[in-house]
Amino acid sequence: MLTVLRTSALLMLLTISCSSGSSPDAAPEPEAGDQARARIENRASLDMDIYLVRSDGGSVRVGFVGGGETATFALPATLTAGATSITFEARPVRRSGQAVTSEPFGIVRGEEITWSIPPQ
Repeated sequence: MLTVLRTSALLMLLTISCSSGSSPDAAPEPEAGDQARARIENRASLDMDIYLVRSDGGSVRVGFVGGGETATFALPATLTAGATSITFEARPVRRSGQAVTSEPFGIVRGEEITWSIPPQ
């Protein structure tokens, strides 16, 4: 019985010590104010899916902007890490128009990129 109590106490102490605090090597969580943001103004009458295109050629969908609307998207470091520049591509949702690509934008933490999709 005494051995069971000792083992249980040891396991409890081990669990507490492993779960308390953070490792000194752990990277701090990025704050929302540190993220770059993209403000996309859709002046076209078509609904658009917005893609971020990295300088290495990879693309990721970041969101949707309805026709005639404006939306702001957070650009987490996981999307922009290692990229020297990014572009955006707006693709019509219903495939009834043409895709539009932005000029290249440099990435700066905490800054807001603004892009207007021209009318179609």
